[in-house]
Amino acid sequence: MTSGSATVLAGVVAIGLAIVLANSKWKGKPLLRGVTQALYGLPPVVVGVVVYIALSKDGVLGSLNWLFTIQGMIVAQTILIFPLILGVSWTALERVSSDKRDVLRVMNATPKQRVLLEIYCARRGITNAVLLGFGRAIAEVGAVLMVGGNIAGKTRVLTTSVVLETSVGRLDVALQIGLILLIISLLIAFGLQFLQYIRFFERQSLGLESVSSEPFENFNISWKNLEVEKDGVSIVKSCSLDLSGNEIVALMGESGSGKSTLLRAMCGLEKESSRYAHRLAFVPQNPVLVMDSVAMELGLASRLHDYLPDAGMNLASVCNFEEKGNQRTDSLSGGEIQRVAFLRALSMNREILILDEATSELDGASVERIEQEILSFKERGGGVVFATHNPYQAQRLADRILFIHEGTFIPENHEIAQQLLDGKRIG
Repeated sequence: MTSGSATVLAGVVAIGLAIVLANSKWKGKPLLRGVTQALYGLPPVVVGVVVYIALSKDGVLGSLNWLFTIQGMIVAQTILIFPLILGVSWTALERVSSDKRDVLRVMNATPKQRVLLEIYCARRGITNAVLLGFGRAIAEVGAVLMVGGNIAGKTRVLTTSVVLETSVGRLDVALQIGLILLIISLLIAFGLQFLQYIRFFERQSLGLESVSSEPFENFNISWKNLEVEKDGVSIVKSCSLDLSGNEIVALMGESGSGKSTLLRAMCGLEKESSRYAHRLAFVPQNPVLVMDSVAMELGLASRLHDYLPDAGMNLASVCNFEEKGNQRTDSLSGGEIQRVAFLRALSMNREILILDEATSELDGASVERIEQEILSFKERGGGVVFATHNPYQAQRLADRILFIHEGTFIPENHEIAQQLLDGKRIG
Protein backbone atom coordinates (compact mmCIF):
# COMPACT_ATOMS: atom_id res chain seq x y z
CA MET A 1 0.00 0.00 0.00
CA THR A 2 2.80 2.42 0.89
CA SER A 3 4.72 2.03 -2.36
CA GLY A 4 1.53 1.93 -4.44
CA SER A 5 0.18 5.12 -2.88
CA ALA A 6 3.51 6.88 -3.35
CA THR A 7 3.61 5.78 -7.00
CA VAL A 8 0.09 7.03 -7.70
CA LEU A 9 0.76 10.37 -5.98
CA ALA A 10 4.13 10.91 -7.66
CA GLY A 11 2.78 9.70 -11.00
CA VAL A 12 -0.19 12.07 -11.11
CA VAL A 13 1.90 15.13 -10.27
CA ALA A 14 4.94 14.13 -12.35
CA ILE A 15 2.98 13.22 -15.49
CA GLY A 16 0.94 16.42 -15.27
CA LEU A 17 4.12 18.48 -14.97
CA ALA A 18 5.75 16.50 -17.80
CA ILE A 19 2.85 17.39 -20.12
CA VAL A 20 3.33 21.08 -19.33
CA LEU A 21 7.10 20.91 -19.82
CA ALA A 22 6.86 18.93 -23.07
CA ASN A 23 4.56 21.58 -24.57
CA SER A 24 6.41 24.67 -23.39
CA LYS A 25 9.45 26.51 -24.68
CA TRP A 26 11.70 28.43 -22.32
CA LYS A 27 15.42 28.80 -21.85
CA GLY A 28 15.57 27.06 -18.48
CA LYS A 29 14.35 23.67 -19.74
CA PRO A 30 17.81 22.14 -20.38
CA LEU A 31 18.92 23.07 -16.86
CA LEU A 32 15.76 21.63 -15.29
CA ARG A 33 16.16 18.47 -17.37
CA GLY A 34 19.74 18.08 -16.17
CA VAL A 35 18.73 18.52 -12.53
CA THR A 36 15.87 16.05 -12.94
CA GLN A 37 18.14 13.42 -14.48
CA ALA A 38 20.76 13.96 -11.78
CA LEU A 39 18.09 13.18 -9.17
CA TYR A 40 17.40 9.76 -10.71
CA GLY A 41 20.00 8.40 -8.34
CA LEU A 42 18.80 10.31 -5.28
CA PRO A 43 19.99 8.26 -2.24
CA PRO A 44 17.06 6.97 -0.14
CA VAL A 45 18.87 7.75 3.10
CA VAL A 46 19.23 11.40 2.08
CA VAL A 47 15.49 11.59 1.42
CA GLY A 48 14.88 9.83 4.71
CA VAL A 49 16.97 12.35 6.65
CA VAL A 50 15.32 15.36 5.00
CA VAL A 51 11.78 14.05 5.53
CA TYR A 52 12.65 12.99 9.11
CA ILE A 53 13.82 16.53 9.92
CA ALA A 54 10.78 18.09 8.23
CA LEU A 55 8.33 15.85 10.11
CA SER A 56 10.08 15.94 13.48
CA LYS A 57 8.61 17.93 16.36
CA ASP A 58 10.58 21.07 15.51
CA GLY A 59 10.38 20.60 11.72
CA VAL A 60 8.38 22.68 9.26
CA LEU A 61 5.79 19.90 8.99
CA GLY A 62 5.93 18.79 12.59
CA SER A 63 2.33 19.85 13.23
CA LEU A 64 1.12 17.05 10.95
CA ASN A 65 2.38 14.38 13.39
CA TRP A 66 3.33 12.15 10.46
CA LEU A 67 6.69 10.94 11.81
CA PHE A 68 6.65 7.16 12.29
CA THR A 69 3.39 6.86 10.34
CA ILE A 70 2.37 5.42 6.98
CA GLN A 71 1.68 8.96 5.71
CA GLY A 72 5.27 9.99 6.43
CA MET A 73 6.60 6.92 4.62
CA ILE A 74 4.45 7.73 1.59
CA VAL A 75 5.82 11.28 1.56
CA ALA A 76 9.39 9.97 1.63
CA GLN A 77 8.84 7.50 -1.21
CA THR A 78 6.92 10.05 -3.27
CA ILE A 79 9.86 12.47 -3.09
CA LEU A 80 12.28 9.65 -3.90
CA ILE A 81 10.58 8.45 -7.09
CA PHE A 82 9.14 11.76 -8.33
CA PRO A 83 12.26 12.78 -10.39
CA LEU A 84 12.40 9.37 -12.06
CA ILE A 85 8.76 9.39 -13.18
CA LEU A 86 9.00 13.05 -14.23
CA GLY A 87 12.15 12.61 -16.31
CA VAL A 88 11.12 9.46 -18.16
CA SER A 89 7.55 10.73 -18.80
CA TRP A 90 8.91 14.08 -19.98
CA THR A 91 11.19 12.36 -22.48
CA ALA A 92 8.36 10.13 -23.74
CA LEU A 93 6.00 13.07 -24.22
CA GLU A 94 8.62 15.14 -26.03
CA ARG A 95 9.04 12.26 -28.47
CA VAL A 96 5.46 12.87 -29.54
CA SER A 97 6.60 14.79 -32.59
CA SER A 98 5.76 18.41 -33.23
CA ASP A 99 4.20 17.18 -36.49
CA LYS A 100 1.62 15.18 -34.53
CA ARG A 101 0.90 18.20 -32.37
CA ASP A 102 0.42 20.23 -35.56
CA VAL A 103 -2.14 17.68 -36.78
CA LEU A 104 -4.13 18.06 -33.57
CA ARG A 105 -3.93 21.85 -33.78
CA VAL A 106 -5.17 21.95 -37.37
CA MET A 107 -7.96 19.54 -36.44
CA ASN A 108 -8.98 21.98 -33.71
CA ALA A 109 -8.77 19.43 -30.93
CA THR A 110 -9.64 20.93 -27.55
CA PRO A 111 -6.84 21.23 -24.95
CA LYS A 112 -8.29 18.23 -23.09
CA GLN A 113 -8.40 16.14 -26.28
CA ARG A 114 -4.85 17.12 -27.16
CA VAL A 115 -3.57 16.12 -23.72
CA LEU A 116 -5.36 12.76 -23.85
CA LEU A 117 -4.07 12.01 -27.36
CA GLU A 118 -0.52 13.02 -26.43
CA ILE A 119 -0.66 10.70 -23.42
CA TYR A 120 -2.04 7.99 -25.70
CA CYS A 121 0.81 8.43 -28.19
CA ALA A 122 3.39 8.36 -25.36
CA ARG A 123 1.65 5.69 -23.28
CA ARG A 124 4.44 3.12 -23.48
CA GLY A 125 7.06 5.56 -22.22
CA ILE A 126 4.75 6.83 -19.47
CA THR A 127 3.93 3.28 -18.38
CA ASN A 128 7.64 2.51 -18.20
CA ALA A 129 8.16 5.63 -16.10
CA VAL A 130 5.51 4.54 -13.60
CA LEU A 131 6.93 1.03 -13.58
CA LEU A 132 10.44 2.30 -12.85
CA GLY A 133 9.12 4.52 -10.07
CA PHE A 134 7.15 1.71 -8.47
CA GLY A 135 10.10 -0.64 -8.75
CA ARG A 136 12.34 1.78 -6.93
CA ALA A 137 9.72 2.51 -4.28
CA ILE A 138 8.94 -1.10 -3.42
CA ALA A 139 12.61 -2.09 -3.29
CA GLU A 140 14.01 0.74 -1.16
CA VAL A 141 14.63 0.39 2.57
CA GLY A 142 16.51 3.44 3.86
CA ALA A 143 13.83 6.15 3.66
CA VAL A 144 10.91 4.10 4.99
CA LEU A 145 13.07 2.67 7.77
CA MET A 146 14.17 6.10 8.97
CA VAL A 147 10.80 7.84 8.63
CA GLY A 148 8.57 4.90 9.58
CA GLY A 149 10.64 3.50 12.42
CA ASN A 150 9.85 -0.13 11.48
CA ILE A 151 7.11 -0.35 14.10
CA ALA A 152 5.50 -3.82 14.17
CA GLY A 153 1.88 -3.79 13.07
CA LYS A 154 2.06 -0.13 12.08
CA THR A 155 4.92 0.94 9.83
CA ARG A 156 6.76 -2.30 9.16
CA VAL A 157 6.77 -3.17 5.45
CA LEU A 158 8.12 -6.17 3.56
CA THR A 159 11.51 -4.62 2.82
CA THR A 160 12.14 -3.55 6.41
CA SER A 161 10.90 -6.97 7.59
CA VAL A 162 13.55 -8.61 5.41
CA VAL A 163 16.21 -6.42 6.99
CA LEU A 164 14.94 -7.20 10.50
CA GLU A 165 14.76 -10.97 10.00
CA THR A 166 18.23 -11.00 8.46
CA SER A 167 19.70 -9.01 11.36
CA VAL A 168 18.48 -11.62 13.89
CA GLY A 169 19.70 -14.53 11.79
CA ARG A 170 16.35 -15.88 10.54
CA LEU A 171 17.43 -16.11 6.94
CA ASP A 172 14.75 -18.62 5.97
CA VAL A 173 12.00 -16.22 7.05
CA ALA A 174 13.81 -13.35 5.31
CA LEU A 175 13.88 -15.39 2.07
CA GLN A 176 10.19 -16.22 2.34
CA ILE A 177 9.27 -12.57 2.83
CA GLY A 178 11.59 -11.64 -0.03
CA LEU A 179 9.82 -14.16 -2.26
CA ILE A 180 6.45 -12.64 -1.41
CA LEU A 181 7.85 -9.19 -2.20
CA LEU A 182 9.19 -10.45 -5.52
CA ILE A 183 5.86 -12.03 -6.51
CA ILE A 184 3.93 -8.85 -5.67
CA SER A 185 6.44 -6.76 -7.58
CA LEU A 186 6.29 -9.03 -10.64
CA LEU A 187 2.48 -9.10 -10.68
CA ILE A 188 2.22 -5.33 -10.57
CA ALA A 189 5.02 -4.94 -13.12
CA PHE A 190 3.31 -7.32 -15.57
CA GLY A 191 0.04 -5.49 -15.02
CA LEU A 192 1.64 -2.14 -15.83
CA GLN A 193 3.42 -3.61 -18.85
CA PHE A 194 0.10 -5.00 -20.11
CA LEU A 195 -1.34 -1.48 -20.09
CA GLN A 196 1.14 -0.53 -22.81
CA TYR A 197 -0.64 -2.78 -25.26
CA ILE A 198 -4.19 -1.63 -24.55
CA ARG A 199 -5.41 0.71 -27.27
CA PHE A 200 -8.03 2.82 -25.54
CA PHE A 201 -9.15 4.32 -28.85
CA GLU A 202 -9.19 0.87 -30.47
CA ARG A 203 -11.31 0.27 -33.53
CA GLN A 204 -10.73 -2.01 -36.50
CA SER A 205 -13.85 -1.32 -38.56
CA LEU A 206 -14.32 1.69 -40.79
CA GLY A 207 -17.25 4.00 -40.11
CA LEU A 208 -20.26 3.44 -42.38
CA GLU A 209 -21.84 6.88 -42.34
CA SER A 210 -22.03 8.90 -45.55
CA VAL A 211 -19.57 11.58 -46.52
CA SER A 212 -21.09 15.04 -46.58
CA SER A 213 -21.74 16.24 -50.13
CA GLU A 214 -23.44 19.52 -49.31
CA PRO A 215 -21.97 22.46 -51.23
CA PHE A 216 -19.94 25.03 -49.34
CA GLU A 217 -21.17 28.58 -49.11
CA ASN A 218 -19.38 31.00 -51.39
CA PHE A 219 -16.41 32.70 -49.74
CA ASN A 220 -13.45 34.92 -50.47
CA ILE A 221 -10.62 35.15 -47.95
CA SER A 222 -7.22 36.78 -47.85
CA TRP A 223 -3.95 36.20 -46.06
CA LYS A 224 -2.15 39.53 -45.80
CA ASN A 225 1.57 40.20 -45.40
CA LEU A 226 2.59 36.79 -44.10
CA GLU A 227 6.13 36.84 -42.74
CA VAL A 228 8.21 34.10 -41.14
CA GLU A 229 11.67 34.55 -39.70
CA LYS A 230 13.77 31.73 -38.25
CA ASP A 231 17.16 32.14 -36.58
CA GLY A 232 17.39 35.66 -37.92
CA VAL A 233 16.74 34.59 -41.52
CA SER A 234 13.60 35.69 -43.37
CA ILE A 235 11.99 32.58 -44.86
CA VAL A 236 8.76 34.24 -46.01
CA LYS A 237 8.74 37.95 -46.82
CA SER A 238 5.41 39.78 -46.74
CA CYS A 239 3.41 37.38 -48.92
CA SER A 240 -0.29 38.04 -49.50
CA LEU A 241 -2.70 35.59 -51.07
CA ASP A 242 -6.43 35.57 -51.91
CA LEU A 243 -8.57 32.47 -52.26
CA SER A 244 -12.18 32.06 -53.31
CA GLY A 245 -14.57 29.17 -53.21
CA ASN A 246 -14.57 27.00 -56.33
CA GLU A 247 -10.91 27.91 -56.97
CA ILE A 248 -7.65 25.99 -57.05
CA VAL A 249 -4.37 27.84 -56.64
CA ALA A 250 -1.02 26.15 -57.32
CA LEU A 251 2.16 27.29 -55.61
CA MET A 252 5.43 26.59 -57.39
CA GLY A 253 8.98 27.28 -56.37
CA GLU A 254 12.41 25.75 -56.04
CA SER A 255 13.33 23.60 -53.05
CA GLY A 256 14.01 25.98 -50.19
CA SER A 257 12.04 28.82 -51.76
CA GLY A 258 9.63 29.01 -48.81
CA LYS A 259 6.61 27.07 -50.15
CA SER A 260 6.15 24.80 -47.16
CA THR A 261 6.75 27.58 -44.65
CA LEU A 262 4.23 29.79 -46.40
CA LEU A 263 1.58 27.06 -46.32
CA ARG A 264 2.27 26.44 -42.63
CA ALA A 265 1.94 30.16 -41.94
CA MET A 266 -1.41 30.16 -43.75
CA CYS A 267 -2.52 27.36 -41.38
CA GLY A 268 -1.32 29.22 -38.29
CA LEU A 269 1.44 26.70 -37.55
CA GLU A 270 4.25 29.22 -37.41
CA LYS A 271 4.54 31.89 -34.73
CA GLU A 272 1.32 33.73 -35.59
CA SER A 273 -2.07 32.02 -35.41
CA SER A 274 -4.47 32.06 -38.34
CA ARG A 275 -8.02 33.36 -38.13
CA TYR A 276 -8.93 30.79 -40.78
CA ALA A 277 -7.57 27.77 -38.88
CA HIS A 278 -11.06 26.43 -38.13
CA ARG A 279 -11.95 26.58 -41.84
CA LEU A 280 -9.09 24.61 -43.35
CA ALA A 281 -7.51 21.17 -43.48
CA PHE A 282 -3.78 20.69 -44.07
CA VAL A 283 -1.67 17.88 -45.51
CA PRO A 284 2.03 18.62 -44.91
CA GLN A 285 4.88 17.60 -47.17
CA ASN A 286 5.92 14.80 -44.80
CA PRO A 287 2.60 13.77 -43.24
CA VAL A 288 2.40 11.85 -39.97
CA LEU A 289 -0.41 9.67 -38.68
CA VAL A 290 -1.51 9.98 -35.08
CA MET A 291 -3.47 6.81 -34.40
CA ASP A 292 -2.58 3.10 -34.47
CA SER A 293 -4.76 1.82 -37.31
CA VAL A 294 -6.19 3.10 -40.58
CA ALA A 295 -9.74 2.89 -39.19
CA MET A 296 -8.77 4.90 -36.12
CA GLU A 297 -7.04 7.52 -38.27
CA LEU A 298 -9.97 7.97 -40.63
CA GLY A 299 -12.35 8.13 -37.68
CA LEU A 300 -10.28 10.63 -35.69
CA ALA A 301 -12.08 13.75 -36.94
CA SER A 302 -15.50 12.33 -36.01
CA ARG A 303 -14.15 11.40 -32.55
CA LEU A 304 -12.91 14.93 -31.99
CA HIS A 305 -16.03 16.63 -33.36
CA ASP A 306 -19.43 15.03 -32.88
CA TYR A 307 -20.98 16.92 -35.79
CA LEU A 308 -18.72 15.20 -38.35
CA PRO A 309 -19.89 11.89 -39.91
CA ASP A 310 -17.91 8.73 -39.21
CA ALA A 311 -17.45 8.05 -42.92
CA GLY A 312 -14.28 5.97 -42.89
CA MET A 313 -15.55 3.39 -45.39
CA ASN A 314 -16.54 6.02 -47.94
CA LEU A 315 -13.22 7.77 -47.56
CA ALA A 316 -11.25 4.51 -47.71
CA SER A 317 -12.90 3.64 -51.03
CA VAL A 318 -11.24 6.67 -52.62
CA CYS A 319 -7.81 5.07 -52.30
CA ASN A 320 -8.65 1.34 -52.03
CA PHE A 321 -8.27 1.07 -48.25
CA GLU A 322 -11.60 -0.72 -47.69
CA GLU A 323 -9.87 -3.93 -46.55
CA LYS A 324 -7.16 -2.19 -44.52
CA GLY A 325 -9.16 -0.75 -41.66
CA ASN A 326 -7.30 -2.80 -39.04
CA GLN A 327 -3.85 -2.36 -40.58
CA ARG A 328 -1.41 -0.63 -38.26
CA THR A 329 -0.35 2.79 -39.48
CA ASP A 330 3.30 2.13 -38.59
CA SER A 331 3.32 -0.65 -41.22
CA LEU A 332 2.15 1.60 -44.07
CA SER A 333 4.45 2.71 -46.87
CA GLY A 334 5.27 6.37 -47.48
CA GLY A 335 2.74 6.57 -50.29
CA GLU A 336 0.03 4.92 -48.17
CA ILE A 337 0.69 7.36 -45.33
CA GLN A 338 0.35 10.23 -47.80
CA ARG A 339 -3.00 8.90 -49.04
CA VAL A 340 -4.38 8.31 -45.53
CA ALA A 341 -3.31 11.83 -44.50
CA PHE A 342 -5.19 13.23 -47.52
CA LEU A 343 -8.28 11.20 -46.61
CA ARG A 344 -8.02 12.40 -43.01
CA ALA A 345 -8.03 15.97 -44.31
CA LEU A 346 -11.18 15.25 -46.36
CA SER A 347 -12.85 13.74 -43.28
CA MET A 348 -12.72 17.15 -41.59
CA ASN A 349 -15.17 18.56 -44.20
CA ARG A 350 -13.46 21.96 -44.19
CA GLU A 351 -14.03 24.44 -47.01
CA ILE A 352 -10.30 25.01 -47.62
CA LEU A 353 -7.65 22.40 -48.41
CA ILE A 354 -3.96 23.27 -48.02
CA LEU A 355 -1.82 20.58 -49.64
CA ASP A 356 1.97 20.49 -49.60
CA GLU A 357 3.30 18.05 -52.22
CA ALA A 358 0.36 15.76 -51.39
CA THR A 359 1.06 13.38 -54.32
CA SER A 360 4.87 13.42 -54.38
CA GLU A 361 5.25 9.73 -53.43
CA LEU A 362 2.28 8.31 -55.30
CA ASP A 363 2.03 6.20 -58.44
CA GLY A 364 0.16 7.46 -61.50
CA ALA A 365 -3.16 5.76 -60.66
CA SER A 366 -3.13 7.10 -57.09
CA VAL A 367 -2.26 10.60 -58.31
CA GLU A 368 -5.22 10.47 -60.69
CA ARG A 369 -7.62 9.48 -57.87
CA ILE A 370 -6.34 12.24 -55.58
CA GLU A 371 -6.63 14.82 -58.36
CA GLN A 372 -10.19 13.70 -59.05
CA GLU A 373 -11.03 14.26 -55.38
CA ILE A 374 -9.44 17.71 -55.50
CA LEU A 375 -11.55 18.64 -58.53
CA SER A 376 -14.68 17.24 -56.87
CA PHE A 377 -13.88 19.29 -53.78
CA LYS A 378 -13.65 22.38 -55.95
CA GLU A 379 -17.02 21.59 -57.56
CA ARG A 380 -18.59 21.59 -54.08
CA GLY A 381 -17.41 25.17 -53.71
CA GLY A 382 -14.21 24.44 -51.81
CA GLY A 383 -10.94 26.31 -52.22
CA VAL A 384 -7.58 24.58 -52.62
CA VAL A 385 -4.00 25.83 -52.34
CA PHE A 386 -1.41 23.20 -53.22
CA ALA A 387 2.36 23.28 -53.58
CA THR A 388 3.94 21.21 -56.33
CA HIS A 389 7.13 20.81 -58.32
CA ASN A 390 5.21 19.26 -61.19
CA PRO A 391 4.31 21.91 -63.81
CA TYR A 392 1.96 19.50 -65.59
CA GLN A 393 -0.02 18.91 -62.40
CA ALA A 394 -0.19 22.64 -61.74
CA GLN A 395 -1.51 23.32 -65.24
CA ARG A 396 -3.95 20.38 -65.00
CA LEU A 397 -5.59 21.45 -61.76
CA ALA A 398 -4.98 25.12 -61.04
CA ASP A 399 -7.04 28.13 -61.96
CA ARG A 400 -4.06 30.27 -60.97
CA ILE A 401 -0.37 29.52 -60.49
CA LEU A 402 1.70 31.55 -58.04
CA PHE A 403 5.50 31.49 -58.09
CA ILE A 404 7.68 31.98 -55.03
CA HIS A 405 11.43 32.59 -54.95
CA GLU A 406 13.52 33.29 -51.86
CA GLY A 407 10.41 33.79 -49.76
CA THR A 408 8.58 36.27 -51.96
CA PHE A 409 6.18 36.02 -54.90
CA ILE A 410 7.55 36.67 -58.37
CA PRO A 411 5.58 37.44 -61.58
CA GLU A 412 4.79 34.77 -64.14
CA ASN A 413 7.06 36.38 -66.72
CA HIS A 414 10.05 36.18 -64.40
CA GLU A 415 12.87 34.01 -65.75
CA ILE A 416 12.73 31.61 -62.79
CA ALA A 417 8.94 31.29 -63.08
CA GLN A 418 9.29 30.34 -66.73
CA GLN A 419 11.96 27.78 -65.87
CA LEU A 420 9.65 26.29 -63.24
CA LEU A 421 6.85 25.98 -65.78
CA ASP A 422 9.25 24.33 -68.23
CA GLY A 423 10.30 21.82 -65.56
CA LYS A 424 13.90 23.02 -65.50
CA ARG A 425 14.00 23.85 -61.78
CA ILE A 426 12.50 20.77 -60.19
CA GLY A 427 14.41 20.64 -56.88
